[in-house]
Amino acid sequence: MIYELSNSQLKIKTSSLGAELQSLFSVAMQQELLWQADPKYWARHAPVLFPIVGKLANDKLKVGDQLFPMGQHGLARDSEFIVISQLKNSITFQLTSSPQTLKHFPFDFQLIVEYTLLDDTLLTTYTVVNPATTVLRFSLGAHPAFNWPLIKGIDKKQYKIIFNKEENGLISQLENGLIKHNDITSPVNNKILMLDDGLFEHDALIFKNIKSKSIRYESAQNDDVNAAIELHFEDFNDLGIWTKPGAGFICLEPWLGYSSDVGFDGDFFNKPGIIQLPGQSSRSFSFETIVSMH
Repeated sequence: MIYELSNSQLKIKTSSLGAELQSLFSVAMQQELLWQADPKYWARHAPVLFPIVGKLANDKLKVGDQLFPMGQHGLARDSEFIVISQLKNSITFQLTSSPQTLKHFPFDFQLIVEYTLLDDTLLTTYTVVNPATTVLRFSLGAHPAFNWPLIKGIDKKQYKIIFNKEENGLISQLENGLIKHNDITSPVNNKILMLDDGLFEHDALIFKNIKSKSIRYESAQNDDVNAAIELHFEDFNDLGIWTKPGAGFICLEPWLGYSSDVGFDGDFFNKPGIIQLPGQSSRSFSFETIVSMH
């Protein structure tokens, strides 16, 4: 089911399937800013990634001597959530472990996804609840795809991502969905990544333990009507940037965790990037999507 929220500046649509954001519309610009899931390229908008980010070897989650089928980016994105709260400016979805989820992820959990409109900002909050007495291990991430170009008529190659800190170290790339052993030099120069399809010929750019906690996606072109999107993601350690070359979107993805390394088929508990949540506790992770005109 689709749910709509709006204020004077933004309108959003969300779906109970995957608790997925499906539209981010600027009232002032009368522009849709979120990718509209053209199946020719990628039939999603902004999936929620849980309890893994990325891919596992052979799409199997290993716990002890048991293997559980677990597809890329986890089970949440294809699960039906229930709505537990709907207010004028916010909506909250919940997914609770069930016999179906236990076939893939043998742990009890609740995943709560809340969207809140605050003027020019969409606040997204993920809360993970561990009802068990033992530690819950998981990864968690966002995968919003923004239109590229953001405003029709602007050349894609005019677009850039500005990081709030220098990101000139090494970054990771993927091979068949898994992290390659050989990192590459970051293409970010003086805090700026000029976007080009060629950057993504080998899949996503993965910034592990990223220093920046905010990025700005905008064009270098000075038009009368132009837009920028800022992401603020203090609660997230990693960032993925991805498109399919030739497609009209750019994914800006705050993550807690990432794919397994090529050759890693060990226990999920030993996988890099995993969050540990003590028994009978909860933890929330938020990020802001700010829409501005300039």
